[in-house]
Amino acid sequence: MKEKVKCAGENYQTGYNCAQAVFCTFADELGLNEETAFRIMEGYGGGFGGMQEVRSAFSAAAAVISYYISSGSPEENTRAKTYCAVRRAAEIYEKEYGSIRCREILHGNAPKAFQCGMKVKDAVLVVQKVLAEESVTMKTAQADG
Repeated sequence: MKEKVKCAGENYQTGYNCAQAVFCTFADELGLNEETAFRIMEGYGGGFGGMQEVRSAFSAAAAVISYYISSGSPEENTRAKTYCAVRRAAEIYEKEYGSIRCREILHGNAPKAFQCGMKVKDAVLVVQKVLAEESVTMKTAQADG
C-alpha cells in the first residue's frame, strides 16, 4: 500500500485532481486503463465540479471501496454492507480532517498543493483501513477473470 500512497501523491503533483490521483492509483485493480479512470473522475475534482462539496479524494476512496465490497449484481444485494463501509471511511476521514466536505476542510480557500496532497495520500490509507476491517483482500483485474 505504500506504493499506492506514493503513486497517488505523485499523480496529484503531476496535475491530476484529487479524485483522479486516488482513483487512477487503483485503475488496474478496477479493470480500467489509466486514461479511462482519469476521464471518469475529472468532474469530481474540487469537491464535485469545483463546488467544494464532498472532498473528491474521499469520493474516489468511496468508489474504490464500493468496487471491492459490492457483489456487482442486483440479485446479491450488498448495498447495506457497501454503505456501511463507506460510512466507516467517512468516519475515519472526518476524524482526521473534521469533515468530508472540501469547503469545510479548506475553510472556503482554494486548494494548496501540500495541503491537498496529504489528503489524497490519506484517502488511499482510508481505503486500505476499511478494506482490512472488512477482511477484503485487494485483487487485481486479472485475478477476477
